[in-house]
Amino acid sequence: MSVPPGLFAAYYDAPDRRTAHDDRPTLLVTWWCTVCCIVLIGMRLLGRYVRVAKLFRDDKLMALSILPLLVHQAFVHMVLLYGTNNTAGTEAMSEEELRRRKIGSGMVLGARVMYAAL
Repeated sequence: MSVPPGLFAAYYDAPDRRTAHDDRPTLLVTWWCTVCCIVLIGMRLLGRYVRVAKLFRDDKLMALSILPLLVHQAFVHMVLLYGTNNTAGTEAMSEEELRRRKIGSGMVLGARVMYAAL
């Protein structure tokens, strides 16, 4: 049953199964964005240190924010590699694929917590 967009978006059918190969472009873009963020933070820290020869508290906080950024990306990487259990056609999956999708679904929660920490 397909529901038109609107108030009852929770009642959509599950999306079709996607493989890790299908998610490679998304994985590449997420890593690219993460690396760009780390480079920007590094440029900020380097620029501040070159200008005033010390780092302030907000600079140290920015440097510390790299940790949750990398942990978040690690969770997202696992989600995109393993997939989630929010998919159609689970009866045709092997036990190993179901186990991996359960792990990927658990990683979604970790990724959301790390995103909130950022």
